[in-house]
Amino acid sequence: MTLLRILLVVPLLALAACATPVGARTAEAVAIVRGFQASDHPIPAAVFENAQGVAILREGSGALLIGGSGGEGVFLKRTQTGWSAPVAINTAGATIGLQAGYQTRDIVLIMNTTDEVTRFLDDGLYGVAEASAVAGPATTDPNNAGGPGPATYYYLRKEGIFGGLLVGGVTFMTADKVNRELYGPDVTAQDIVGGNVKPPAGTTILWQALN
Repeated sequence: MTLLRILLVVPLLALAACATPVGARTAEAVAIVRGFQASDHPIPAAVFENAQGVAILREGSGALLIGGSGGEGVFLKRTQTGWSAPVAINTAGATIGLQAGYQTRDIVLIMNTTDEVTRFLDDGLYGVAEASAVAGPATTDPNNAGGPGPATYYYLRKEGIFGGLLVGGVTFMTADKVNRELYGPDVTAQDIVGGNVKPPAGTTILWQALN
């Protein structure tokens, strides 16, 4: 296991104890999406329409020599009829270097291909490095440049400021304990996105926000 992977996975394992219910995470995801859409730089509708998966995250980072961040969120998969029920996820990141202060950031991560969604669901862990993440387009046509687009877009809001670089990338994993508490002890992330569970209260509002 590489040093970077250790730096990312260890905080994620610690976050496994975070037990914010899926319903509360869903409500926070609604607030995050609405915050983006009410800004001067909303996420274009076409980006959501073309998305195969979306992760909505709120992270906080503290002052450490090895900068660490952690947070919570939800993941939804595109289905034949719209969006799946939300999967609870935990996030963590690590950047080397002197850090100062404490800050939060809201992230909407758009997976544009089914391969990216499958990679996350198969592994239970998904990471986007700073070098490979592409800031999402602000135009109404995300493919106006021609040719195949990137596998992943991100939209970032940091302490009320929209845009900027996704420094250090972002990594998240399924919050299995939280998901089991709502959906049942034997339910997997595949079951949740496959429509085999009853969505929690507030999910319809999140679906509407994404549409």
